[in-house]
Amino acid sequence: MEAYIAEVKSRGHIFIHTQMIESTLMEMARFMTDPKDCRFSIMLCGIVGNGKSTAHKAFNRVITLLHSYKLLVAKDPLTLNAKMLQLTAAEPTKWEEVLNWYGWLGIEDMGSEPCESKIYGRTVSCVADLLEYRYDKCKSTIVTTNLTSSEIREKYGIRASDRVNDSMKVIIFGDIDFRKLNNPDRKDNNNK
Repeated sequence: MEAYIAEVKSRGHIFIHTQMIESTLMEMARFMTDPKDCRFSIMLCGIVGNGKSTAHKAFNRVITLLHSYKLLVAKDPLTLNAKMLQLTAAEPTKWEEVLNWYGWLGIEDMGSEPCESKIYGRTVSCVADLLEYRYDKCKSTIVTTNLTSSEIREKYGIRASDRVNDSMKVIIFGDIDFRKLNNPDRKDNNNK
């Protein structure tokens, strides 16, 4: 919880304690410490502004802290925006490094990127390809998305959707928009 509060404050916002955030963070902590759970990745789902990215950044803070105390042997977390993956995939050396990142790999805003891209004349689906590769290699991945499970299936196909369900602890955030609560006078241009 402290890492989450620190992340909220680092963005210049006021932390608003809710049961939803508390239970969601507890669910993440239980997953990370449950030796019986064989899944190795996390997906944070929900509406915009409900704390998924903040929880992801707080998670990265905790992993980095554990790494600094030599309690984890993996590298510090690496986070990429889903829209930037196609640029990374265009450079084979960087793409190989991302695919094989030895540590938690974060994908922010899965679903915001084009489903397919042309890279040097070949068609690639960067997010689906990355998820499938990391699934096959059992590499830890944390994803944030505004998509529902049916939208994931529709956008990425049943194969990727099935692998998400098999390897990822899916945590659904509630429908509280903290950005609106922190900025009540804000004009919402997203819902015209």
